Amino acid sequence: MLKGRDILLTEDKKINQEIFVGILEGSGINIDIAENGKEAVEKSREKLYSLIVMDLEMPIMNGYEAFKIIRTENSNIPIIALTSRNSPYDILKTKAIGMNEHLSKPIEAKILYQTFKKYIN
Repeated sequence: MLKGRDILLTEDKKINQEIFVGILEGSGINIDIAENGKEAVEKSREKLYSLIVMDLEMPIMNGYEAFKIIRTENSNIPIIALTSRNSPYDILKTKAIGMNEHLSKPIEAKILYQTFKKYIN
């Protein structure tokens, strides 16, 4: 079900990129990486992704700003926050702006796959 799907990971830290890619290794999912929100916006304009995973705190453009632009241009794409900011306020904020899910770092593989299957059909 997930094999051959294109996902955009928006994450500025290399170690987190490596962990994410490692979790999905062998899944057949195609992963593109954007290192900041501006890059994510540009990549989302160039390619139709099945899902976008978005860190919230990044240089150049944060995840909230990138989300708003991407969502304006594509109201159907699932966008999932994957962040270390996990206070009740942060979770409410991502839900209030319309992100589909708010996942916590470090992410467990099982939760990541369950979330992907929920939004990718």
